[in-house]
Amino acid sequence: MAATSKVQCAKCEKNSGILTCDGCLEKLCRRCFNDHRQDLSKELDNVVYEHDMLKQQLETPYENDSHRLLKQIDTWKKDSIDKINHLAGQCQSEVVKLLDKNKDRLTDRFVKITNRVRKGRDDEDYDERDLSKWMNELKEIEDELIEPSNFRVEEDKQQSSWIQKIRVHEDFRDQAKATDGYSNLQFSPLSPVKPPTVGTQLKTSSVSGTYLTTLSKEEHKIIEKLSSHDTRILNVGSGSISAEGAKVIAEALKTNQTLTHLYMENNNISDAGAKAIAEALKTNQTLTHLYMENNNISDAGAKAIAEALKTNQTLTVLGIQNNNISDAGAKVIAEALKTNQTLTHLYMSNNNISDAGAKAIAEALKTNQTLTHLYMSNNNISDAGAKVIAKAVKKYKVCAVYH
Repeated sequence: MAATSKVQCAKCEKNSGILTCDGCLEKLCRRCFNDHRQDLSKELDNVVYEHDMLKQQLETPYENDSHRLLKQIDTWKKDSIDKINHLAGQCQSEVVKLLDKNKDRLTDRFVKITNRVRKGRDDEDYDERDLSKWMNELKEIEDELIEPSNFRVEEDKQQSSWIQKIRVHEDFRDQAKATDGYSNLQFSPLSPVKPPTVGTQLKTSSVSGTYLTTLSKEEHKIIEKLSSHDTRILNVGSGSISAEGAKVIAEALKTNQTLTHLYMENNNISDAGAKAIAEALKTNQTLTHLYMENNNISDAGAKAIAEALKTNQTLTVLGIQNNNISDAGAKVIAEALKTNQTLTHLYMSNNNISDAGAKAIAEALKTNQTLTHLYMSNNNISDAGAKVIAKAVKKYKVCAVYH
């Protein structure tokens, strides 16, 4: 480590026994040289202490907010939630006021209809046209109560900075190839932490949707709404929903716990989509209104829906008009009505139902205790079939439109 010399000591300025330190290159006498070595030994102790402390930190797993970055994310989450809760509270209060105002307006319309219906019943002055008109007016009020046309809740897509998006930026650079000459420094009494080998990729967990990539953008948006578990009314009418889209919607319905109204009219879900929705109805416990008119559904789809109605305990309104349902489909629906205890409104107009299907529905009304509104207009029902239904609905107090 050192070589003798006759030069002066850098510490005590003596000339005897001069040694040179290879580290700092200072020239020291033996006594000062020994003191210098003791100082270096103390510094080594500090290095070992820092080493042991760092080793303990490396071996301790991260939990909750044990790291500054984790605390930063937690703070961002709390601040964002506070913003959301505050704005949500304001919007909810405003919507409640508007809903009450809308209900008052609809109540005025409802009272007028009530008076006309009562007068027509008391005077026995009404026909099929009056019944159809009154029912349509009631349906309009019901739809307006569920989905008001004069106000809505929407997201401001332009205000992207309201809540700052947070993300994790990864810039991992391997330090194993350090060239400063000290990267291989080891302390023999210790157990150094083994660094990852060069090229090792860190494993990260991720959650990705299992939905088909062939779905349209509109269908993916629908799935996001159902997955959020805060949507009560979903209108996907005239949205070009395919059978595959209906299947994915059905899968979401099996676990969704908030949706009550689903409008799927004017799509093309066909029997395959109807079967998937029917399967979801066997487990779904929140949906009360389901509209699937004009979807190219035939008897096979009707059969699946009928099977679901035998066990479903929440659905009250079912719209399957404007499809390709014939007598076979009407008969299985009728069988379901014999045991179903929740359905109150059934829309089957504009199908291919003839007298045989009409008679099956009429027969089911003898035992059904809940259906109050039955729509079967614009089918292939003759006067004979119409009389059978008319007799049944009059006896069992069901309002029907069958011509």
